[in-house]
Amino acid sequence: MTVTDRIRAFALPADHTTTDQLLHRILALPSLAAQLLTAAADHLAKHKPADELTVAGWGRALALADARTLTGYPQHIAQNAGRRAMGALAPAMWEQARTRGEWALLLRDAARTV
Repeated sequence: MTVTDRIRAFALPADHTTTDQLLHRILALPSLAAQLLTAAADHLAKHKPADELTVAGWGRALALADARTLTGYPQHIAQNAGRRAMGALAPAMWEQARTRGEWALLLRDAARTV
């Protein structure tokens, strides 16, 4: 039997693993907000990274990342992760990046902060 950690989407074994060992494993994983940003970065880096990022491209990357990362979580958990992820985007990012690949790098950096 496994128990899923609702914050970090990690299946925890219900065996004889100590609480400390489980805690260390959970804390080593990225948060859902970080996973969301990383999934969007993965999409942007994989699909035409040299092209300029458009509003439609950003929306598609975010929607795919949301579906990949947050599907199955209760609405309030998914919304909280989305708010935290979007809160990690600094206004200066909009001036620093133009291409999808540049955005992917910035999103990965932002993911380390959430």
